[in-house]
Amino acid sequence: MGWGPAGGRAIVVGAGLMGRHHASAIRRSGSAVVAVIDRDLDLARSVAQRHAGAIATNDLEEALARTRPTIAHLCTPAQTHRALAERLALAQLHTFIEKPFASSAMETRLLLEEFSRVGKIACPVHQYAFQRSVEQAIASLPDLGSLRRIAIEIRSAGAEFNPGTGDRVAGEIAPHPLSIIQRLLPSEDVGALNWILHRAAPGEWLANASSNGVLLSIAISMGGRPTRFTTVISGTGGTVELNNFHDYIVNQSGLVSRSAKIAQPFAYAGRTLVNATGNLLKRAVRGESAYPGLRALTHQFHRAAESGVRTNAPITPSEIVAVATARDALLAQCREWSRG
Repeated sequence: MGWGPAGGRAIVVGAGLMGRHHASAIRRSGSAVVAVIDRDLDLARSVAQRHAGAIATNDLEEALARTRPTIAHLCTPAQTHRALAERLALAQLHTFIEKPFASSAMETRLLLEEFSRVGKIACPVHQYAFQRSVEQAIASLPDLGSLRRIAIEIRSAGAEFNPGTGDRVAGEIAPHPLSIIQRLLPSEDVGALNWILHRAAPGEWLANASSNGVLLSIAISMGGRPTRFTTVISGTGGTVELNNFHDYIVNQSGLVSRSAKIAQPFAYAGRTLVNATGNLLKRAVRGESAYPGLRALTHQFHRAAESGVRTNAPITPSEIVAVATARDALLAQCREWSRG
């Protein structure tokens, strides 16, 4: 992928696991990490020391005054996003915000308006929608004929140590599959679809909708094992299966015959082995140990920010609001299920 350097001056707000990966993605994009901010100063130092010239502090105002950044990466817990994003908009920083972008679609609109008023870009970290495998799947869509189904399955360990948080974690995961569907169906508004949620237990969700003859399904499980994240796109001409955790695809022919039916499991297994092995080697060479797609989206965001052209944003405001609206619909139904 032909990436030129972005060249921004970025601060990372939140030095946890995602903050570390964001800092690495910033450096890979060609921008500089100039400050790492966290209430835990030792944690901030542990990230900042990996980036030459970066300061570590537990005071956002100090970081803004000392480093004069152009970009902020907001990697703090979801409940802190609104207050911090408002401060970053006031400081006139382009801001990259971990999912969920905000607590609701209404709050999402308000934050986007605040950034728009100061001429800055705000973008959620929907990195899975920008993986190489998704790009490859988009390129393969014409070969699939008329689309019939997009099925996404996620089994996560996100609530493993606190089962009582299952629904909350499922709600925080939901923007990822919704943003993938929005990217695969760019002319659709995923927030305008009639999403129906089935909730078997806390953190065990199955959401369905349809769009122009395409059946959409999202299965999120906090308890199912092994962990898994796949997207299966089927059409009249074949199927593409994406392994989103590892970022590779497997194409399957739509040929219908007795011999094709017999050969299908062997051909599928062979392609999976070849593609998974090749992908693992490429990621090792790139030093991409986790969160494939984050570097690509970070780079696109930084290039858009440095260009000063808001229309270059990798995710448009309407797409951001669409995902937030669909998430709201799922959360509202989840609350009904839990009360019933």
